[in-house]
Amino acid sequence: MHYSARRSVGARFSDVFVKSKREKGARPMKNPGVRCAVAALLLSGAVPAHAQSSYWYTGLGVGYSRIQFYPADFQTLPTDSKKEFDAGFKGFLGYQISRNWAAEVSYATVGKFKYKVENSATGISENRDYKVTGVGFALIPTVPFTRKFSVFGRFGAFFSETTINIRNPGAVASGTVLALQDSEPTFLTGFGMQYFFAGESGIRIEFENLGTVGNGCTTGQFLGVDCTGRANVKMGSVSAVFKF
Repeated sequence: MHYSARRSVGARFSDVFVKSKREKGARPMKNPGVRCAVAALLLSGAVPAHAQSSYWYTGLGVGYSRIQFYPADFQTLPTDSKKEFDAGFKGFLGYQISRNWAAEVSYATVGKFKYKVENSATGISENRDYKVTGVGFALIPTVPFTRKFSVFGRFGAFFSETTINIRNPGAVASGTVLALQDSEPTFLTGFGMQYFFAGESGIRIEFENLGTVGNGCTTGQFLGVDCTGRANVKMGSVSAVFKF
């Protein structure tokens, strides 16, 4: 019995010693270098998701536009009336170069606006329909806050086409419709935000200043002879965005 008891004590001591060695053998995993290596290995699966920062995208949007006619080119009599707001539409195609930069081309139908001049002596009105469309080229600096939400700016050029149709030029009841057109490049600026949902689609809200469109009338010229008149155009829009 005495010999058996000694064997039992020895076996217990051996088990404790082996267990202690095993625990000591696990300690090197707590070394900072090992921990960094393990962390890098675990995080390596998240890198490809962030590396996919380059992609093509397209979008369609609807907006609300405002135009401001230049007083130097448009009469400002008390009897004048004007429509300075209208619905606008746009489409765009872009390439996200990196997380912070994109390049984009767009087409916009800004809207159809009106300017009415009434001859108080005859009661005859000259009606002017002012329409603006154009193509824009821009760089888009982007600041992503999350993988889905970002804010952005817009810097580029807008190649506008301004058309004006004048009925009864000179407020004379002639029934004549005079049509003029002018194309001008302008400086395009803007800012906005966008959010992508779980899939490849998202929503974008932005404001754009399309610059001064149309050409100016020289002193003494009657509007409609050889000029469309100038106007400053701004547009706020909401667009659906699709990656591909």
